[in-house]
Order: sequence, then structure tokens, then C-alpha cells
Amino acid sequence: MAQPNLESLNSGFIRQGLPQPECLLKLNEIAITQMRTLLSANNVKRLK
Repeated sequence: MAQPNLESLNSGFIRQGLPQPECLLKLNEIAITQMRTLLSANNVKRLK
């Protein structure tokens, strides 16, 4: 499943006129969710 790029999401938030603090909060939440998804994926192999 492809996840959106944080940079493209940020540009969308800016176009919507969201204030910077709100953009940062949303981007932070999304980044945390993406990281958790990556870390919990069963098919992720650790690099040695």
C-alpha cells in the first residue's frame, strides 16, 4: 500500500490555508503512523 509523501501532504495543507502549527501537528501524526506501520510490518527484514 503506497503512502503519501509528507512533502506533498504539506503542500496540500498549505494550499488549504492551514496555519503552520496545525500543518506541523498533522504531519507529525502522519509520520508517527507511517513509522509504526513500517516497524510493525511482518515482511520487513532488518538490514545487517
